[in-house]
Formats: sequence, C-alpha cells, structure tokens
Amino acid sequence: MNHFTNFTLVIRSLLKNKVVSVLNIAGLTIGLSLSLFIFIFVINQKSIDQFFPQVEDIYCVTINGSTYLSQSKINLVKDEIPDLEKLTYVSEDWSPQIFLKTNEQSWHIEKMLTADSCFFRVFGFETLYGDPSKAFGGKNKLVITRSLSEKIFGDENPVGQSVTYNATYLQGELLEIVGVIENLPNNSAWDFEAVLSFETNYHIDWYVNNMKSWGTNNYKAFVRLESINEQQALTQLSNISLDKVPEGYKEDFKLSLFKYEDVYFDLHELSFLKHGNRLTVTIIGVLGFLVLLLACINYINMVTAQREKRFRNMGIVKILGAGYQKIIQMVTIESLIQVAVAFILTLLIVIQLLPVFNQLTSLNYSIVDVFSFKHIALMLGVAIVMVMVTGILPGVLFGLKVPLSLIKKTNKRNDKQYLRNGLLIFQFTVTIALIASIIMINKQTRYMQQQNLGFDKECVIYANTNAAIYDRIDAFKDALNQIPGVAEFTVAENVIVDNGENWGRDILIKGKREDIHFSKLSVAPNFFDFFNINLLEGRTFNENSRKNQEFIFNKAATLEFGIDDIREAQMACAKPEQGQVVGVIENYNFESLHVPIRSAAYMCSDDCDEVIYMKLINSKDETVKQTMLAIDKAWNEVSPDFPFEYHFLDVRWEEYYHKDKQFQTIISFTTFISIFLSCLGLIGLTFFVIESRIKEIGVRKVNGANVSEILTLLNKDFVRLVIVAFIIACPIAWLTMHQWLNNFAYKADLSWWVFALAGISAMAIALITVSWQSWRAARRNPVEALRYE
Repeated sequence: MNHFTNFTLVIRSLLKNKVVSVLNIAGLTIGLSLSLFIFIFVINQKSIDQFFPQVEDIYCVTINGSTYLSQSKINLVKDEIPDLEKLTYVSEDWSPQIFLKTNEQSWHIEKMLTADSCFFRVFGFETLYGDPSKAFGGKNKLVITRSLSEKIFGDENPVGQSVTYNATYLQGELLEIVGVIENLPNNSAWDFEAVLSFETNYHIDWYVNNMKSWGTNNYKAFVRLESINEQQALTQLSNISLDKVPEGYKEDFKLSLFKYEDVYFDLHELSFLKHGNRLTVTIIGVLGFLVLLLACINYINMVTAQREKRFRNMGIVKILGAGYQKIIQMVTIESLIQVAVAFILTLLIVIQLLPVFNQLTSLNYSIVDVFSFKHIALMLGVAIVMVMVTGILPGVLFGLKVPLSLIKKTNKRNDKQYLRNGLLIFQFTVTIALIASIIMINKQTRYMQQQNLGFDKECVIYANTNAAIYDRIDAFKDALNQIPGVAEFTVAENVIVDNGENWGRDILIKGKREDIHFSKLSVAPNFFDFFNINLLEGRTFNENSRKNQEFIFNKAATLEFGIDDIREAQMACAKPEQGQVVGVIENYNFESLHVPIRSAAYMCSDDCDEVIYMKLINSKDETVKQTMLAIDKAWNEVSPDFPFEYHFLDVRWEEYYHKDKQFQTIISFTTFISIFLSCLGLIGLTFFVIESRIKEIGVRKVNGANVSEILTLLNKDFVRLVIVAFIIACPIAWLTMHQWLNNFAYKADLSWWVFALAGISAMAIALITVSWQSWRAARRNPVEALRYE
C-alpha cells in the first residue's frame, strides 16, 4: 500500500464523514487562531527592550529603593564614581504643549523626553541619520524618530537642519536636528517622538533653580556598566562620599542599582515607560497553551467518537497487509491534512483580525511583523506538536491492536474509559476555572468603579495653561464666569491624578528635625472645595498662604510622619515664620488603586498655575459641545498661539486600568473559546457513549423505560465528570485570582458564590450539550437500535 493509496483512503474517509471533519477543522482553527494571537502577545511582552545591545549591562539607579532623584544627586554620583562612565538622566519634558515649527507650519508633539548627552550612549536605539551618541549634547539639540522626520521633512536627511521650538515654558528657540532614530519597535518600553537636550531648559530660570535643589526629585538615572561589574558598582555606590551633600539629605542616602531587564515588570515608578504585569503575562501564556491543548483534546474526542467505524476500517486495512508503520502513516496523514487546512484558515483569520489585535494590545503589528522568523518558527513548532498529539499518538494506539480485535464487534460496555473521561475532566476544569476567573475579574472591575476615590471627577475637564493665560488670567476667569455651562473652576500645579512632583524636605515636629519625602502639589485655595475633598483638621488656604509658604497634609502624611498636632509641625523654610502646617485633608486616591495612598503635601498656588480645572454643569453631549466651543473661543482670545486642548478627568483616571481591561478582554475571549471547544469535546464523547450503548437503550425502551429515564441514564455520568472538574478547578482558580488581586491595594473579596456560579454555569453548558443528543437517542425506535446491533 503506497503513500498515494494512503492519501486517497484518508481523503475518502474525510469526505465520507463531513460533519465530523468540519467540526474537527473548526475546533482546530479557532483554537489555533486564539493561541497564536496569545503567543505573539506573550513573546512581545517577554522580549521588551531586548533589542538594545548588551541590555543586561544596563541598570536603573535608585536611592532608598526609589527611582526619584534630583539632578544634584545624580551629579554627585558622576563626580564621585568616574568608573560609571555611561550614566544618564532623563525625564518627561516639562511642557504640556509642544510645537515644532518649520516654514510657517507647526507640528504638535505628543510625547517628548528630555535627557542629557549620555542618553544615546546608554540606550542603543537604531540610528538612521547622524550620530546621536556623539552629537547629542549642549543647548538646543534634538533627536527625532523616523515617523516624525518623515512628517516634517519628508524623505530627506534632516540632520543639520533647524526647527523652531515653541513650548509652554519656552518659545522661539531654534533646535538643531542632530540625529534620526528608527521608529520604536513593538517590544519597546520607551514611547516618544523626540528627545530634547537637557541644557535647552537652561533658558528657563525656574528650571535652573530646580536643578540646583537637592530635594527636587523629578529625574530618573540609568547606567551602562562597562569597566566594572554590578557588584563592584554597588560597592562604590555604598561607599560614596557624602561630603558635598547638605545636612538633612545625608541620612538614609543609600544608592543602589536595579536591573533594567526587570524594569518593565517590576519598576512601575518609571512613569514615562510602558509597563506590564509579570503574573498577568504568565497567566495569558498558560491560557494560550491550554487553548491549544483543548483544541487537540477536542480533535481526539471527535476521532474516538467514531470508535467502531475506525476500528473496523483499521482492522480491514491491517488484514489486507498494512503493517504497524502504515497504520501510523494513515492516521497521521489524516491529522496532517486537517491541521494543514486549519492552519491555512488560521492565517487568513489572523490577517483579518490583526487590526483588532493591535487595538486590544496597543501594539502596531503589520502582517510582515506577524510572519517574522520567530513567529513562523513558533507556528511550525505548534503544527508539529499538534500532528504528534492528534496523529502519531492515535496511530500508535491503533497500530498496537490485533486486527481481529478491531473488526470483531463487542457489545460489552467498558466503564473504565479513564483516558477519555480524563480528557473531558481536563476540558471542564479549564472551563470552570476560566468562568470563575472572568466572574472575579468583572467583580474587581465593578469594585474599582464603585470605589470612593475621595474626590469628584465627574463632569470635570482640565487643560494646561501657558504664559499668555498666566499674564491674562483675570480676563480668562471673567470669560469663564460668563459661560453658562461652567459651574466653577480652580487651578493646580499638576493633574490631580498624575502628579510628578516628589519632594524631600526637612520638617520640625515638636522642635525635632526630620527628613521626609512626599508628593507635592500646589493648589488654589478653592481646590479642595472644588473636588469636594473633606478637611479633617485646621483650615484651608487664604490670601496669605502663598507668601507664608503654608502646607496642608493628607491624613496618610500625618500618620507616616507621626504628627499628632499640626500646630507642632512646621516645614523647614528660608524664614523661621514660614512653612506652618495649617490643615489636614482626608485621604484621596491621587494614584491608581493598584497602590496604597501615600503621603502628600499641598502648597498654595498663585492666581494661575499650570493646570486649570473646569466643572461642567451638564453632561449631555450637545450641551457639552456648546460649552467647549465657548471655552475655546475665550481661550483663543487670550492665548492664540497655544490651542485649547482639554481632557476629561474621568477618562484620564480610566487610563490607569488599561492593562486590567486588556487582561479582562483576553480572559473573556479565552473563556468563550474554551467553552466552545469543551462543548465540541463533549459532543464527541456523547457520540461515543451513545454508540456504545445503543443496544442497552433499545432494551430499556422495550422494557418500558421512558424518555426522561433514558436522559437520566445518559446524563448522570457526565454530571459526575463535571463535578470532579469543579472540585479540581476551584483551588486552581482561587490561587490564581488571589495572586492577581495582589496587584491591587484595594480589592474585592474572593466570594464562594463566584466558584459556585462557575460550577453551575459549566454544569448547565454540559447538560444542554449532552441532552440534545441524548434526547435524539432516547426518541429513537428501539427496533431500529436492536436491528443495528
């Protein structure tokens, strides 16, 4: 029997059993499509920033476990440890609005970093034009990405050309383009369009003052080790001389290094980088493997559902002279054909759904990226494993049987189908665990949405101000008062849920001086009333608060710093009469619910600050649109050079949970697919059970059994299997969700009803799937069943 004959027999068998073949291919295609998308996502997450040369030599510099450093502290490290030759510091650009102007055309820059001259020597981004590692230094230097270069300059090399820099805090500066780097790849944690040299900001007086302050911790530092190793660097950092450090900053001055390869998952303080969750990625990767396994199990169940037919066919083939290897070849070819068809369909589905995948994962994969070498190798590996599981393994089992045992029909029911039952238990264990997980994730999502944040965020918009607004703030406020849709407004130094100001200062508590660290925010006197933040003790700011540099703490700060009476607490300021702590407010969540509320201190703003908040009276779309047009008109009259760019505060808050929603969506898709595959596997097993018990059903009906009794007979075994799966799934789901919930400082309880509901849902799915086939068997004429047997 040659290979062509084997192939012909297989094709004939597949066409003869069209329904089973279609179900097999459908199950494999759906399982492959989802698992392939999952594997691509996991590969992306596991390879973040691995494109940097010798990425294992890059470290983030920390102090007392924090990444917040002042420029003075970084300069101290540079001066005292010359072996750290490649040490860079970087921050998001301070300006909320940035435009680059060429030939009377302005280009809005969404994301810009500010870095020192060593940035491109530490991080080896792929360079298209120029040499940023050498040319990026001094004032007014700019490096841009390919996409921004093509937007502004087209296809020409822009190195050496100039653009006019117009930003919120600095306008009219000519910047020299000293380099163009390739667009950041999908597996980059960095996300920017341009990098500006730090020295450019030396044109701003307040920036220079901040740079000299030891307590203005708004910078992040990275180092690439070359001449020394990690242990030697740690030794030098721990022994660094503190002679140049002012009093009040020497205590707990503990410098250390954090491996850059772990930053993406483990150091979320670096806010200008993208971040992921290691546990979430692991769970998603395991789910991809499980979906693939479920698809294979479904195939095996569907194949074994035709046990009697396949046994007879294989027995006849063996009697006609087919050996052990030929049997394996036939079964493997059958599997290979179906897997090949499933793969072709999978590739078509992947191409069609790639935009949906990019939107869900916030990636930018092209078809070329999907079919890269590593992904093709992954696909081939998956195909080989699937053929082995669905083809070679069943072929070996068929090949080991004696021909007579395959042909001879047996009426004896085998109640010990351990492998088949085990596969079904596995399928429903996965399904129940996923159903419980998605219920718990939805519960946690609702819990976060219902959590009292401690401030009002509904119907609040905010916009970043500029020098023009600052100079004419009274005129702008008068205009806002004339707009019916604006209820009230206030100003603050930063966005209430995205404050990057972190200070280290001395405080006097009962005359004792201590060094404290906190999130600092300057606010208008009406800020707390605007956001409905409760005052717990003391008073809010008044007309003298700014001059006296008064402070208000949140409750967390008083607890951390041991302040029992605010009258005995005073910040160390330039003048002895300044720095009094005049009030305590209730804690509110100014950061994601993933982290606990930390210490915060508030100072009094001038009439205008960097962010203006406006509370809208009505949230209806048409009313909001009219209000926005009125505000835009008032803004443009005061600030014609910088457009009115507003944001909704509740939308900004929701951005904290993008990754959680992404995880929720992936789990939802996976749960749906696992239920579908489990149902297909259950259909296959039901086929087998009914086929093996046709005579028994006929005899029972002849003896007077009704349809409900037959249904009970056929369903009870499946009920037992689902119960076993439920018992196994519950602790797995509980442990997984318990670990996942540890990502949140505020989390919902793991209630018993979550698992009960998952079990009931799985039981209902199983009974519905089995019962329609059992009902058909129970309604069958018993004479036909007995004649068939």
